[in-house]
Amino acid sequence: TESHIPDYVPDDVKKDLEELGLDGIEDLDELEEKNMEGYNELGLVPPEGTGTFASPILIPSRKHDRVVGYCDPTTHAMYWFTIHNDENTYYIKDLGLFFKMLPIPDDAHAHH
Repeated sequence: TESHIPDYVPDDVKKDLEELGLDGIEDLDELEEKNMEGYNELGLVPPEGTGTFASPILIPSRKHDRVVGYCDPTTHAMYWFTIHNDENTYYIKDLGLFFKMLPIPDDAHAHH
């Protein structure tokens, strides 16, 4: 299969993938499975104006849950939370921001 970045992936995420040298979503899977440092440190700077309940920061994943880390702006300490593919929007009080999983369909299932 040829690597590709689907159209539904936000532009800023595409840019992050390109900066990591990834050609497509498939490469992201490999990183996710290997749990490589680069994947976990993918610095996702959310687009301006997102993080509200109406427009949460979208976290792409093919898995049912995904651990998301953020850096406290004041102390620079790292904090982690788990986001689930359950249609819920997660509010992180420390950041005052909302997050939601962007489920990426598994190509293997999509073709059946």
